[in-house]
Formats: sequence, structure tokens, C-alpha cells
Amino acid sequence: MKLNYQSDRACSSEEVAELFRASGIRRPVDDLERIQRMIDHADEIMTVRNGDKLIGILRAVTDYSYCCYISDLAVDRDYQGLGIGRELIAMLKRKLGVDEIQYVLTSAPKAVGFYEKIGFERADKAFVIKRKIN
Repeated sequence: MKLNYQSDRACSSEEVAELFRASGIRRPVDDLERIQRMIDHADEIMTVRNGDKLIGILRAVTDYSYCCYISDLAVDRDYQGLGIGRELIAMLKRKLGVDEIQYVLTSAPKAVGFYEKIGFERADKAFVIKRKIN
């Protein structure tokens, strides 16, 4: 299996929605227009493909100098446990750096252990105004 990692926006809303379904991440997969806006307005997108199939994505919003919010990290269930999520985060950190930028994300309950294992620390001072439409 030869995986192709890229830092790009070369993905369609259809394939991102399909990846979200295959990964188990909860996103508005039936609203392709909204998925397209999520792609279009991300500052950074890292992808991984097995051949032509999108099997992993990281989507981030950043100011490139102080903070980076990782909005999505999704890996197809068939490829989880192979280090793909770890590598997508490593790609982002190589691109943006690690000295000046703080990386922030919200985790699904099942993924907390993964993030702790790769160096994220729990934060108890986060606040949220929840969206009305999931």
C-alpha cells in the first residue's frame, strides 16, 4: 500500500463527505454545499490517499503566527491505527512550526486517548457556544 500525503485543497465535497462517513466523525455529510464551504474556508488542508481514494483529511484554521485550530481530523476506519492521523498532524506542524503556534482542537470522546498519546494536553478552560444545526 503506497499512501500519498499532500498539503492541498484538491478534494471535492462528495469525497470529503464520504470520508467523514467512513471515518465515523460526525459532520453534516448530507449537506454538500456546507461541506464545500468547510473546504473553501479552511486555511490548511492535509490529505492522504490510497490511489485515488481519499482516506484521511486534516482541516485547520490558523493565523500562522500564534494559534491553529484543527477543525477536522478524519481517517477512514479501514485505515485507522496505521499512523495516518499522527502523520497528518506532523505535516501541519512541519509547515506551521512548533515554537510560536499553539494547536487546539476538540475531541470526540473515543479519540481523547489518541490525542493524549501524540502529545496533546487536556485543557479545562475551553468554552463553547454550540451550533444550532449540526
